[in-house]
Amino acid sequence: MNKIYKDKLEILQKRIPIGLRHGLTLLEKTNGNVEKAEEYFRNEMVTLTANKTNVTNDIALKHLVKNNFDIGLTIKSIDEERYTLTELILRKYGNRKEEALDKIMYAIEETHSIERQFWLKFHDLKELSSETFCLLTLMEWINYEDYESFEIALSFELETVTQQLENKLALAELANSLRRANEIQKLLYEKNNTDKGIENYILATNQLRENKEYQKYETNYKEQRSLLIERLYEFVSANIDKFP
Repeated sequence: MNKIYKDKLEILQKRIPIGLRHGLTLLEKTNGNVEKAEEYFRNEMVTLTANKTNVTNDIALKHLVKNNFDIGLTIKSIDEERYTLTELILRKYGNRKEEALDKIMYAIEETHSIERQFWLKFHDLKELSSETFCLLTLMEWINYEDYESFEIALSFELETVTQQLENKLALAELANSLRRANEIQKLLYEKNNTDKGIENYILATNQLRENKEYQKYETNYKEQRSLLIERLYEFVSANIDKFP
């Protein structure tokens, strides 16, 4: 390495975060002029960033300086400035829609300082906008059903859930299926006096699982679960300004 360029490179690297090869290339291009090499470097980075993000050169330079010319951090910084948290989540998770909805759900909880005791208490969410209330209650019920079971989930805030399905997502058929399944469950529980002991409860649950109509409604939910996620994702996207 030319000793003059070596000394110049050390000076240049103290001024900008540039690698050995790139630094030497710019110094050779500028005949060892450190100031011009630095200018070339800045212009290259600004052009690269502007092309990747479609922002102006001024905005690109501002974020580059802020992030010590790290392209990855710069793009992240630009995105954080021009997108909301929910938009960033939707962009990041792409077609992983259920995962995106989970992330938005927890972002809402953090933004609104919502404390959960394992499962959310729906009555504590009444002060939220109707859009965020819809997302939280439906995602919580979906997660509850996944964790517990369809049978147990029918006793978890079902009236609120079915109202959201009907009024917010236009899924009246699914809402009715859940209500009918719940009605069948209640009838069998009452018939077998499940409040009088575990044996009665076991008898009732066995009859429930053998009930063809109940099985039909449970299958209907399983088959429409992906539609529910899709519709909820569309709902959030259409009301993006109501989310963090």
